[in-house]
Amino acid sequence: MTTWRWAALVSLAFLAISLSFGAVPGMQACGVAPEPILAFELVNTPAEVAALFPESCRAVHAAAQRQALWLDILTFVPVYSAFLILSLVALRRDGAGNAGLVRAAIAAVLVAALADQWENSRLLAILAALPGDQATIDALWPAPRLKFLLLALIAALIGWLHFSRGGWQRIVGVVALLGGLASAAGVFLEPHLMLGASAAAWLALVLASWVLAWRKASPA
Repeated sequence: MTTWRWAALVSLAFLAISLSFGAVPGMQACGVAPEPILAFELVNTPAEVAALFPESCRAVHAAAQRQALWLDILTFVPVYSAFLILSLVALRRDGAGNAGLVRAAIAAVLVAALADQWENSRLLAILAALPGDQATIDALWPAPRLKFLLLALIAALIGWLHFSRGGWQRIVGVVALLGGLASAAGVFLEPHLMLGASAAAWLALVLASWVLAWRKASPA
C-alpha cells in the first residue's frame, strides 16, 4: 500500500477521534465555556480551574475531561502524529521539499506529541486534586502553547509542500498554509481563531490525502 493510502487510512481515524471529543458525555455539564477542553488546556491559575468546575457539576465535568484526556493519550496523539509524518514522507517521495526539511518537520511533530503528552499528564494531576495548585499549572502552561504552535507551523509547512507540487494541490496548499499561519497567530492572540483556522488547514490536508491515495499513478 502506498504512503498516501496509509495517510488517507489514518486520516479516517483522525476525523473519527476529532469528532468524538465533542460527544464525550458530560463535557458541557457546567456550561461555563464554549470550548471546555481548550479552556482547561489553557488555564493560568487554580481560580480559573475552579471556575471551569463549579461544585454543582464538578464530578460530571471532571469525569468527562478525564475521559477526553485518556482518549487523547491513547489514540489522538499517536494518530495525528502518524498522519502528519506520513503526509510529510509521501510529499517528499513525490519530490516536494528536501530531505533535511522533512526530517526537521518530523522532529517537530515528535516534539509536539511529547508536549501534548506532558500537558495531558499535568491536566490529569489537576483533575486528581481540583482545582490543582499553581506549581502544577505553571508546569502545564508552556506545553499546550508549544504543541499548538508547532502543529500550526507543521500544517503550514505541509501546505507549502503541497503548493510547490502545482495543479490542484496549490489550492490545498493555500488553505493549509494560511490556516496554519492563522492558527499559529491564534496561539498568541485569540484561541478561538486558532481552532477555526486549524480545522480548515487540517481538513484541506485530509482531503488531499484522499485524492492522492486514489490517483491512478501512485509512485509515493
